Amino acid sequence: MLPPPSLPVAPNPAAVLHAALLRSSPSRLPPRLSFNSLLAAASTSPHPRLRSLALPALALAHRCPAAAGPLDSYALCSALRHASAAQAGPLHALAARSGWLGSVFVSCALAAFYGGSGRFLDARRLFDESPVRNGVFGNAVLAAYVGAGKWTPALEFARRFPEYGLPADGYTMTAVVRACGETANADLGGEAHGHAIRRVRDVGSDVFLISALVDMYAKCGLVGHAERVFRLVLRANDGGDDVVLWTAMLNAYGRHGQCKEVIQTYDQMVAFGVRPDDLAILAVLSACQHAGEVAKGLRYFESMRAEYGLVPTPEHYGCVVNMLCRAGEVARAWEIATREECGGNIGVSTWGALLSACCDCRNVELGRLAARKAIELEPRNAGIYVELSNLYASAGLWEEINKLREVMKDRGFEKDVGSTWVEQNS
Repeated sequence: MLPPPSLPVAPNPAAVLHAALLRSSPSRLPPRLSFNSLLAAASTSPHPRLRSLALPALALAHRCPAAAGPLDSYALCSALRHASAAQAGPLHALAARSGWLGSVFVSCALAAFYGGSGRFLDARRLFDESPVRNGVFGNAVLAAYVGAGKWTPALEFARRFPEYGLPADGYTMTAVVRACGETANADLGGEAHGHAIRRVRDVGSDVFLISALVDMYAKCGLVGHAERVFRLVLRANDGGDDVVLWTAMLNAYGRHGQCKEVIQTYDQMVAFGVRPDDLAILAVLSACQHAGEVAKGLRYFESMRAEYGLVPTPEHYGCVVNMLCRAGEVARAWEIATREECGGNIGVSTWGALLSACCDCRNVELGRLAARKAIELEPRNAGIYVELSNLYASAGLWEEINKLREVMKDRGFEKDVGSTWVEQNS
């Protein structure tokens, strides 16, 4: 007599994840081998194939709870924090089918994911349909509006926090103040400032909120207000040791062309022992560029690597090259722009500035090299050819101009036909 056929055994999702981690990332194995810990390790893995196993493992755990234990909010939140855009819909559906969409933790994680993907309407729809809400959930939706640059809807949503019974904390007020700055609404920004003082505990120590206030007042044209907030916090915190706040004040001065104040504030920051970051140095380099402070600008630039171990970005190189071009030091500008550590990351606008400076000082050799670099980046940019033609004309190189015209003709460039608009009374 034949034995009865055995029933198929459901695969164990924890075992699947365990085996995949052993093959790809054994160092990422958690000390306690549960489904939730294995799922979190797979979701945060740098290997795309390992991360892609999170969603099938969750679906399998939902279908076969006996194999991995019942699906819970921790597992869903772990997967949502590191999900790809294509996984959002299936994870949302899985949360709804498993009954965990009613969990405020899962809803918050899903809203934060939608916000990070620019899907602010989906985040808001989820909030409106959710039976349970809290301040973190509201802030996630508010962050989705802010991340998408939807400033007016963000303010309208924040105004309804009391209606929803949600508290306005430092995260809320930072988003509101930022929206006020982007819409240049100084009156509402002042109201938000007062509300933050009354409602947010220890507002002076919230560096992100204070930095947002400084930025908001500057964008509204009230640099004096921005400076007053900044100085009050400095006095309250014995000088202030956060570079974010100092950078906000540097950018506030720079936005209004107060280059001298930018340089003075930067020097004061360093004197207080605050370590500058790449954004603070970019702000002071931009100020030196516009103020013509070449020696100081070069000193700040060289200090990035020598004193602070920072790697200059193309924006830093661009500021320094433009600064030197304005001072007529085109040879030094070329030397910095072509440094090996720059890695060829100089933009076409910077090469164009160098070409224009060479035109002013009639340096044909460097101008030709700068034009070649710019053309490599944008071969169809007719302005580069025109500027190079001007350089040749200033040096009387008419044969070179004729050759350049032939090149432009071969590449299909045509000079725009001039026209005049005449309004005639009928």
